[in-house]
Amino acid sequence: MRQFKLVFLLIIFLVNNESFSQTSLFDQQMKVGFEEKQGQFAALDTKLVNESGDTVILGDIIKKPTILNLVYFRCPGTCSPLMWGISKFIDQVDLRLGEDYQVITISFDYTEDIDLGIKKKANYINTMTKKDAAKYWQFFVSDSANIARLANSVGFEYKFINNQFVHPTGLIALSSDGKITRYLRGIEFLPFDIKITMVEAANGKIGPSINRLLAICYSYDDKGNQFVFNVTRVSGIVIFFFAFIFFLYLAFSRRKTKKEA
Repeated sequence: MRQFKLVFLLIIFLVNNESFSQTSLFDQQMKVGFEEKQGQFAALDTKLVNESGDTVILGDIIKKPTILNLVYFRCPGTCSPLMWGISKFIDQVDLRLGEDYQVITISFDYTEDIDLGIKKKANYINTMTKKDAAKYWQFFVSDSANIARLANSVGFEYKFINNQFVHPTGLIALSSDGKITRYLRGIEFLPFDIKITMVEAANGKIGPSINRLLAICYSYDDKGNQFVFNVTRVSGIVIFFFAFIFFLYLAFSRRKTKKEA
């Protein structure tokens, strides 16, 4: 029994040691990500340029439950798949875009102009079946100061590394008064997730984030400029789980042996 305990303690030490180094790295990586701010408000005084080239105020645009997503149009990574995901759920969700909810896409790259946004939007709309409703999917750009204020207010943390942006991928749900109600991480979303998120946002109800597991299982590769599956972290979790089960087995086996004796 003493040998089993020593093995168990050794496993715990190795897992904790690895977890410490991985946690330190994870904390550094999470300087790029979503700092969740449910219950707080987006910066409604943010000035934006709409598809007509006019300057508008974010607070004047948000009039119903809103899906907000921050991207940059020249993104070589996850921004395009995310917007394809948006076009997909607009077609599938059992809600009417423009009536029950709205979608707002804002470029966080202040060097991009609205003409580029319009071209990108046309690509996504061309594949959609609900093309008429898609006009309520609004695209905007802005200057650096307004983008920084908006990004900070909704917890969108990003960096410019190796001539491109490293940023989180997902959606931010807002109530009609601009309150942050939920974060949806990832690039594709179930119609049910979108519907329940918008129904809850309509009532001002705050919900838990979706797809948080992605932040646990994936790490950012600075060299490859991409998120990669973190085998070490996941392996550590699995080892710890089985070590804990093994410890419980030994403990109960020992009690059973004592009773029989």
